[in-house]
Amino acid sequence: MPRGDRMRAQMVKYLAGVEAGDVEAVVSLFADSISVEDPVGGPPGTHVVGIDAVRVFFREGFAASQPRPRRDGPIVTTAGDEAAMAFTLHLELEGGLTEVDVIDVMRFDEEAQIISLRAFWNFRDARHHGSDR
Repeated sequence: MPRGDRMRAQMVKYLAGVEAGDVEAVVSLFADSISVEDPVGGPPGTHVVGIDAVRVFFREGFAASQPRPRRDGPIVTTAGDEAAMAFTLHLELEGGLTEVDVIDVMRFDEEAQIISLRAFWNFRDARHHGSDR
C-alpha cells in the first residue's frame, strides 16, 4: 500500500497542475487505467475511464473554465490506499467567477499513481459572482 506522505504529495501535485492549467502534469499522476468521476453522479460524460479519455476530459475542462483550486484543509489519508481533500474551485464561466466547494477522494496503486478520482460537488451549491475583470 502507498504511504500516506506519498499520497499527500501526489494530491498536492494534482492541485498544482490544475492551478497551472497543465493537463500533462495532471495526467502524469494517473495510472493508465484511471477512472475519473467528476462530479460523482453527474450526467453522461462526467465519468471517464482510461488515460486518453481522461486527458481529453481535463483538456476540455481546463479550456472551458480556467480552474483555480484553493485547498481548504488537510489532506486526510486512510490506513489503506485512499486519501481525501477539500478545496474551493474558482472557475471562469461566461465572463464571471463561479466558486464550487469540492471534496476529491483518490485511490492509489502501490507506486502512488492515482487509479481513481471521485470529485464530490454540485453546481446547485455553486456561488456565482459577476464579471471578475
